[in-house]
Amino acid sequence: MSYLPYIIAAYSVFGIVLAWDGLSPWLKHRRLLRTIRLRTLRDTAKNQP
Repeated sequence: MSYLPYIIAAYSVFGIVLAWDGLSPWLKHRRLLRTIRLRTLRDTAKNQP
């Protein structure tokens, strides 16, 4: 009996979860910076005479 498919599946799932764990904060940070930048532009445009 070969455990190779199980081992490949386990390592694949681990790799996907590890990649998501690394990318998720980076994506959230980029989204936050974009929101701040757009809000600043909107407030600046609103305060101009």
